[in-house]
Amino acid sequence: MGQVARLAAAWLVCAALLPGLGRSADARTMEPSATSPVSAAAPARISGAPRALVRFASSASAEDRAAALARVGAIFDTELPALNATRVALPIDASDATGDASGFAALRLSRDPAIVSVQLDARASVGFTPNDSLFSTDPSFGVGQWGLRAAQVDKAWDVVRGSPTVIVAVVDTGVDANHPDLTGATLPGATFVSSPDPSCAPGSELDDNGHGTHVAGLIAANANNGTGIAGSAFGVRVLPIKALDCTGAGLLSDVAQGMTWATDHGARIINVSLGSDSDLFVLHDAIRYALAHNVLVVAAAGNCGVASVRCAGINAPQYPGAYPESLAVGATGTSDQHASFSNIDAYVGISAPGMTIWSTTPTYPTTLSRANESTQNYAAFSGTSQASPLVAAIAALVLSGEPGLTVAQLTDRLRGAADDLGVAGTDPVFGAGRVNALRAVTATLRYGASYDVSALPAKGTIVAPLTGQVTLTNTSSFAWSPAGSVPVRLAYHWLDLARNTVVWDGQRSALPAEVPVGGKVTVAVTIPTPAKPGTYLLELDLVREGVSWFSSGGVAMVNVSVMVSSGLAASYAPTASAQSTFVLGPNTFTVTVSNTGTVTWPAGGTTPVHLSYHWLGPTGQVVVWDGSRAALPADIAPGQSAVVAIPVASPPAVGPYTLRLDLVQEGVTWFSAQGVAPRDLAISVTTGVGATYAFASPTTAFLPGSRVLVPVTITNTGLLTWTAGGANPVHAAVHVFDAGDHLVLWDGERALLPNDVAPGQSITIPVAIAVPLGTAAANYIVRMDLVREGIAWFSTDGVTPATGGITVSPDYRASVATSATTVSRSAPSIAVTLTNTSAVPWTAGGAAPINVSSHWLAADGSVLLWDGPRVPLGQAVPAGGSLTITVPLASPPAGASAVAIDLVAEGLRWFGSGSLRPITLVP
Repeated sequence: MGQVARLAAAWLVCAALLPGLGRSADARTMEPSATSPVSAAAPARISGAPRALVRFASSASAEDRAAALARVGAIFDTELPALNATRVALPIDASDATGDASGFAALRLSRDPAIVSVQLDARASVGFTPNDSLFSTDPSFGVGQWGLRAAQVDKAWDVVRGSPTVIVAVVDTGVDANHPDLTGATLPGATFVSSPDPSCAPGSELDDNGHGTHVAGLIAANANNGTGIAGSAFGVRVLPIKALDCTGAGLLSDVAQGMTWATDHGARIINVSLGSDSDLFVLHDAIRYALAHNVLVVAAAGNCGVASVRCAGINAPQYPGAYPESLAVGATGTSDQHASFSNIDAYVGISAPGMTIWSTTPTYPTTLSRANESTQNYAAFSGTSQASPLVAAIAALVLSGEPGLTVAQLTDRLRGAADDLGVAGTDPVFGAGRVNALRAVTATLRYGASYDVSALPAKGTIVAPLTGQVTLTNTSSFAWSPAGSVPVRLAYHWLDLARNTVVWDGQRSALPAEVPVGGKVTVAVTIPTPAKPGTYLLELDLVREGVSWFSSGGVAMVNVSVMVSSGLAASYAPTASAQSTFVLGPNTFTVTVSNTGTVTWPAGGTTPVHLSYHWLGPTGQVVVWDGSRAALPADIAPGQSAVVAIPVASPPAVGPYTLRLDLVQEGVTWFSAQGVAPRDLAISVTTGVGATYAFASPTTAFLPGSRVLVPVTITNTGLLTWTAGGANPVHAAVHVFDAGDHLVLWDGERALLPNDVAPGQSITIPVAIAVPLGTAAANYIVRMDLVREGIAWFSTDGVTPATGGITVSPDYRASVATSATTVSRSAPSIAVTLTNTSAVPWTAGGAAPINVSSHWLAADGSVLLWDGPRVPLGQAVPAGGSLTITVPLASPPAGASAVAIDLVAEGLRWFGSGSLRPITLVP
């Protein structure tokens, strides 16, 4: 859908408000042309109908376009082909809630899919400021054409006169070509007045206002003819384009059409002494169109420096002067003071005399001369409308002498030659200053420079930019500015020896200060080198940004032959403590790196040098390319060395590998890619654990379920310290297998380390063997092992466990002796001597610990209470050994007269060794 923008009616920059201006235009009949997208049955044109500027979608057919207009009652008016726009007349009988018929219709148009954008056309008007009763009394002013003398136009005529090959278009109210002072100075022009005020003669092609003839005379009035005035660029030709009616107002789209017509018909300069508050896209596009065809648009800056009914506010921007592509002209007075009515704004590009300016006016009655008869033939007007044509005329003088200048060069010449006024430099009051014709026509722009490159090195490297100094001498005709809109900067190009471009338009080096004509400056340059080693040509060239390379202005570039090498060389020496075996996971490797090249290795910055590595497999295949990085401790100059500890992550599996040490300049290159030999090291990657065990298998058999402590000496033969504590402590344990090597018990009781055990250290600790349960004699295999809790057994990481054996014998023989004959009923206990009459020792603890207990019996031998309290042995008892202990008894039950003491292998069986002992119970 299109977009609509409502624009208020606008006026040419310099016009005083005249009766009839500013009102709504009357309706007039409009007929579609033969090529119009509106059908032949379209309603007749309506005088005074509001206009809109439409851009149709490129995909819209002629039928789509006609339908879009018909839906709102709009009528085709005219095409603006150079500006890709169509002007249409809107109905005046349709109305929205506010009574704004044109806005309502435009809004409806903007919502049609066939339309990209819609803007209401706007009006412009002339904007001079008359001096009331003294307006035309030349004798009373006594200043004549003072503006020409202030701008030194009279002196410029001694250098150059206007050339008839230079055409200056005046888009205005028209020109009286029959004025005696304009005889032969004009060319056939054109008229673009689509909606004249009803007070104007229909179809008039004359200057029926007077403003346009005044502007044309300032540019090209004949000189040395003994009458009237002298145009500043007399001799050039004026191309008159009438886009404003007798009131000095007109549609901006008509102004835009006039500008594009002037561009297409040979104009080199277009003067538009008019203005509007409205920013209309076709007007802006018309200026861009002119600029694209090397046509300079000179425009009045505006007369809104003081309150006016014509202006939206004080210093309200006036278009087209406010467009950056035009050269906006402010006005000055006889003492180079700022004219109070002249706009103050950053878009003011230059100033020129604009108060009490005499020029030609039509020889016949016009709107202006009817209001003041003394303004017929000649008159003095004031306004930026009068300042603008003076600048346009001086631009024409410059082009008369130098027709090959571009718009940018011509603008630079005018602004650069201006006399600075107000604050130093460009300012929003005067722009670049008051125009100076003599300086403009004599200051031929000449580019010139000499280069002293003796402080540039002839050798460089790919890893570091070329740094040095270049001394420049300004032999141009203008000062070199380091800043602003067109700064001068030093640039370069890289070429190979066949003069093929390697790098064009390299990065700029700024000048440290302004360089006056004849001055010198030394510029520090930092020039990135080409990416590949070789011999190159470095071409230095100055550039005036946005304007021209100095070489394009005939200044020879300077060439420097530069040999670019990698500049890199290194050696790698592992320290004496560097290991040849790595553990799985993180490792640290210490190496001495030496800079044997010609460039310093930076430790920091955007491209630091780091030590890194690659892992290669047994067949040379790359397993890991981008290893972790280790920073250098400081910049390493050629000939210097540094010891670097680099963190190295092992490959994911154990085995033999090649660790390839390599340096890398981050973001630039690996040293090995530049021919620097890396250092290869054979590395065995292991789990990092290793151990040996020294222990003797027990020589005796043991009861089933016994707990046997075996002293074991363990030595750390690995690379990692065994930690006694922490999250993953190392513990010792045994696995038990039967005689057929079938697993009986894997997770044996853990034996704690008394302290951390570093590689090479040994410890001796008791390790418990859990004798398997059973009822028959058997032999078992025991394997001593270590475990990193939560990680892995050493044996699963390839560490061979120590193997031993143990024998199980269910020999439960024992003898029990006691001398007691009485037992206290209140604290029953009895002292017994136990003798191990078996061939196996009794051990403390285990899965079936040996305890002592008792049974109460009656006189006839019947059991009254079987399971008395248990008493652990508390110590091991070897075969043949004895142990005397006091055994607490259960409270004697009624009828108890005897007690039996026995041993029990808990969970397995009673020994059955106790005999009946008669007891007398006492209190």
